[in-house]
Amino acid sequence: MIDFDTAKVQLLAGCECRLKTETLPLAKAAGRILAQTLSARYPSPMFDNSAMDGYAVCDPSDGLREFTIVSRIQAGDTAETPLAAGEAVRIFTGAPLPPNTTAVVMQEQTETDGNLLRVTADIKAGQNMRLKAEEIQVGQTLLAQGSRLNTAASGLAASQGYAEVEVYKSLKVLVFSTGNELAEPGRPLSDGQIYDANRYQLIAWLQSLGAEVCDGGIIPDDPAKTEAALKNAAENFDAVITSGGASVGEADYLKQTVERAGELTSHSVAIKPGKPFAWGRIGRADIFILPGNPVAAFVTAHMLLLPALNKMAGGNGDGLQEIRTTAAFTTKKAIKRREFLRVVLTNDHKTTARLLPNQGSAMLATCCEAEALCEVPAGETVNEGDLVRIYLLPK
Repeated sequence: MIDFDTAKVQLLAGCECRLKTETLPLAKAAGRILAQTLSARYPSPMFDNSAMDGYAVCDPSDGLREFTIVSRIQAGDTAETPLAAGEAVRIFTGAPLPPNTTAVVMQEQTETDGNLLRVTADIKAGQNMRLKAEEIQVGQTLLAQGSRLNTAASGLAASQGYAEVEVYKSLKVLVFSTGNELAEPGRPLSDGQIYDANRYQLIAWLQSLGAEVCDGGIIPDDPAKTEAALKNAAENFDAVITSGGASVGEADYLKQTVERAGELTSHSVAIKPGKPFAWGRIGRADIFILPGNPVAAFVTAHMLLLPALNKMAGGNGDGLQEIRTTAAFTTKKAIKRREFLRVVLTNDHKTTARLLPNQGSAMLATCCEAEALCEVPAGETVNEGDLVRIYLLPK
């Protein structure tokens, strides 16, 4: 067996982005990966403005509590007339601040009598004011090449006036399964058969990543049909993903076909679940063979396949969101492999990771409830209260 980190380095070393780019309207580029770096065209905020509804006041001495209301400013108005000491304007969230504003007082902390404003709380200079360029300066990098245009990134690009962006084309991925023991959901099961779950979970997951996914169905244990399917896929897809057939001694023609038609790297990776994992290439297509057990396929998809696909798609980093948190569980014994446990996050004064029951590699139901994978290094145990590394699962 090889170490997980070693396997990941070897895997990523063989992956590269070979995708062409296209320019799309921003609204149609959601979820895609930027092929250009977006820089700030405007400062943010673009002008001094109010952070809330209330009153903009001019108090140079920092001691006034009564002001004369001289005007009213709403979002979209201009504010060119400076305030004199002791003056105030009624103002609303996002409205520009008149020159000489020293603070904005929220309306809940004021009383009015005609044009007289009384402030009922202490005023701190600069409070509730958003100052020009305090967040973003012109020319600053907004979004680096390789960033995914998620919800916030799309909004940020729009806030800077980007109507079109250059993005990588979507990764084209074929997912299929092999094995005489597999049946399609909805069809009767023969003796010794099981329904094909891995293909469906992989397709759903890949679609959530923004890949262009094609369902290759189930291929029986037939060398000629397996080879024909792989060679056809290599001509039409960037990546081909399947599960099962990666373990030593399985009656499966998948690995032999990849070796014969292209190149194959097969390892026993020192992780639990997910020890058998293989990858290679036929023609222009990268081939990934995940373990057959559904939880093992789930774990290796997130911990090994996701970084590879993210690199192939032109993305930055490995696509994994990693955080440290406190364990709300204790493990019984250390094992020789790095383990990834399914956990949920609880928040009782502080965030903790709680271990889910039924951690077996065939128990897929627990994956539905899991919010993260908790890493336990090889040869170590976890005690309640320990700081642990977890990887958040997308929902």
